[in-house]
Amino acid sequence: MNVDLTAIQRNVRLFALPISLITVGLIGMLICAGHDDQTTPLAAMMTTVLQVAFWAALTLAAIGASWLARNTWLLWRWESGELVGSCTTCGGVMQHRNGRWSQYSRCNMCGSTRQGWH
Repeated sequence: MNVDLTAIQRNVRLFALPISLITVGLIGMLICAGHDDQTTPLAAMMTTVLQVAFWAALTLAAIGASWLARNTWLLWRWESGELVGSCTTCGGVMQHRNGRWSQYSRCNMCGSTRQGWH
């Protein structure tokens, strides 16, 4: 049985943050949904706050879902050979970063780095 550690690392790098945004958004929606107690003015005010929090959590989940869809599409294009980026190792898409000493580029697919922005 062969385990491709590079593929596991790539999938974690591409999908961990969008999935965590979706999870936080869904948990926030579950917490904020179903509170319709308006017997006191304080409860009515909290209902309004919870409605706003529900829509904020829904927006967070939608942003995470669209980010996940984009990363899935990029990975599919890269694996099918349609995406030719500027990484010299694998041809993947490069992410431009500012490091401690200078600017550098890091590949989203294989994780290799190069000095400067490419």
